[in-house]
Amino acid sequence: MRLWLLFVLAAIMTGFAGWMLARTAVPIAIHTGLSETVVGGVLTGLTGSLPEFITALAAVRLGALTLAVGDILGGNAFDALIVAFSDWSYPGESIFSAAGPDMIFLLALTLLLVSILLMGMLHREKHGIVNIGLESFMVLILYVGAYAMLLGLG
Repeated sequence: MRLWLLFVLAAIMTGFAGWMLARTAVPIAIHTGLSETVVGGVLTGLTGSLPEFITALAAVRLGALTLAVGDILGGNAFDALIVAFSDWSYPGESIFSAAGPDMIFLLALTLLLVSILLMGMLHREKHGIVNIGLESFMVLILYVGAYAMLLGLG
């Protein structure tokens, strides 16, 4: 029972932190001149994923590799539901009508990154570049390169 209570408390705290992130992200976008897509994709995406990242790292260190992968892939699957629920809760037209070129670019990037990871799961290798799998290396390079392009650094 104690574990369930701690889990629920942590979930509530994470939810509150997410709400605060959204409330601070819009002013950050306005004051910095960055697009909401970049702020959402980089800042809130990174900070919103930190609990998932820490959970996956802790699971790997405990030797629970399938828990780590399930956490990551389950989070991504749930993110697709979040888009659908956000669209449902938005009054007026679909939120997809507001998707600009940057958002479509990020969606294509996400599809590419997940596809690369899927290929890595289908074709498993023991070692790769800098002791990580080739797919992980490709994901890192593509992610950094894509955001550099969005930020105008590339």
